[in-house]
Amino acid sequence: MTEPVAPVYLVDDDAVSLGLYAGVLERHGLAGIVACQDSREVLPRLRQAPASAMILDLSMPHLSGTELLPLLRGEFPQIPVIVVTATDDLDTAVACMRSGAFDYLTKPVEPSRLWSAVRNALEVGELQREVRRLGRQVMSRELQHPKAFAGIITCSERLESLFRYVEAVAGSPRPILITGESGTGKELVARAIHEVSGREGAFVAVNAAGLDDTVLSDTLFGHEKGAYTSADQARRGLVEGASGGTLFLDEIADLEPGSQTKLLRLLQDGEYYPLGSDRVQLSRARVVAATNADLEARQSQGAFRKDLFYRLMTHWVVLPPLRERPEDLPLLVEHFVREAAASFGKPVPEVPPELFPLLGTYSFPGNIRELQGLVYDALGRLEGGALSLQPFREYLTARGVQAPRPKERSPEGTRGFAFGEPFPTLREVEAFLIEEALKRSRGNQSLAARLLGVNQSTLSRRLKTGEGGQRV
Repeated sequence: MTEPVAPVYLVDDDAVSLGLYAGVLERHGLAGIVACQDSREVLPRLRQAPASAMILDLSMPHLSGTELLPLLRGEFPQIPVIVVTATDDLDTAVACMRSGAFDYLTKPVEPSRLWSAVRNALEVGELQREVRRLGRQVMSRELQHPKAFAGIITCSERLESLFRYVEAVAGSPRPILITGESGTGKELVARAIHEVSGREGAFVAVNAAGLDDTVLSDTLFGHEKGAYTSADQARRGLVEGASGGTLFLDEIADLEPGSQTKLLRLLQDGEYYPLGSDRVQLSRARVVAATNADLEARQSQGAFRKDLFYRLMTHWVVLPPLRERPEDLPLLVEHFVREAAASFGKPVPEVPPELFPLLGTYSFPGNIRELQGLVYDALGRLEGGALSLQPFREYLTARGVQAPRPKERSPEGTRGFAFGEPFPTLREVEAFLIEEALKRSRGNQSLAARLLGVNQSTLSRRLKTGEGGQRV
C-alpha cells in the first residue's frame, strides 16, 4: 500500500489509543498520520489540510464523535469515517451508519481489523478520485501529458482514447493490467504510465517467462545471507529496487502457482518475505502487469488464480493489434525507415506510396515488432535511392498473401481515355483518382490520402463536396 494523497486523521481523547492506532498504520507503511486529542480542532484542521480517511472515537469531552460525525458528513462528505467506540450496541452502530459512518469498530480494536477497515476506506476514497479524474478526461479531448506518449507512434483515435484513460488511472496506487498481442507495445504503455504517475522511484521491468518459483522469488524479493548454498551475502530484490516507483511484470500469465500466491499477497497487503527471512517487508512499488495470453481462459483451465486476476484488473488497458489500426501504417513505416537509415548509415530513402496498400493486405500477427523487422530488412538490402517494394512482396508471398500489383491500363480500358473521345475535365480526373485510391487502399482514407499526396482532411472534404458543391 502506497501513501495516500492526504493524511489519515486519528481523533480520540485517549493518548494511548492514538498511539496504538498510529502504530498499526505505520507498520503497514502509512506515514501520513495526524493525531488529534481535542475533537474541537478537527474541523479547523480539515479546512487547512484535507484527510483521506478518519478514525473517530464516539465518547469524547467537549464535542462527542456522535455530534461531530454529521458535521463531517455535511462539510467533508468525501472523507470515509471509521467510528470506534467502547459500546457494543446495535442501536448505536445503526445510528452511526445512518449518519454516514464508513465502518464501525468496538474497543479493544484488533490490529488486523483496524488495518482492514482503514485500507478499505483508502481504496474507496481512491476510487472516488479516479471517477472524478475519468470524468475530467472524458470531457477533455486533449492529453495532459503528451510527452509521456511520444514514443508510441499513432494517429489512431482508439489509441488516443486509451491514452486519456491511462492518464486518468496512472496516479492510482492500484495495479494496472495491460493485455494485447505480442508486439503491440505493452512495455511502452507501462513506461508511459510510470511517467504520467509522477512517482519518484525507478521503473523496474521483470520478464516472468521461464522463471521458476524460486528464481522469481529471489529476483523479486531478494534473499538473506545463507538462504541457500551459494547465498554468501544478502541481496535486495527488485521490489525494493522499485520502491516509490513502478514494478513492471511482463508475461504475467507464465507465473507458477507459488509465485502467483506471493504476488497476490504483495498486491493485497503490500507485504513480502525475502528468501530465508521470517521478517515481513513492506512494498511501496506500484505494480503494472502485462500479458499476451487470455487470462480468463487460463482461469477456466485452473492455470491462473481468479483472485489474482481480479486484483490485477482493477485498471485494465487492452491494446489493439496493428491490423485494427491500419491508419498508423504510414506513420510507423516512415518512422522505422528513418530509424533504420540512421542505424545503417544510409540516407533516408523515398517511400513509394504503393507500399501502404500493399502492407494493408497483411494481418501482421507479430504486430509493430514484425513491421519494424520487415522495414529494417528492406533498408538493409537497399541499393538505390527509393525503397523497393520487392522485399515486402517476397515476405508477404512467403506467408501466402496475394499482394496486389499495379494494374496495366490500355487506352481503350474501361476507365481510360481514348484518342478522339471528349477530353476529361479536372473534376472527372479528380473523381477517378479518388475512386482508384480508395479501391487500392480498401476504403481506408488515411492510406488513400497518402496515395494521392494530400492529407486526410483534404480527402474527406473532397469526398463530402467537390468544387461547386457537387458530390464526388
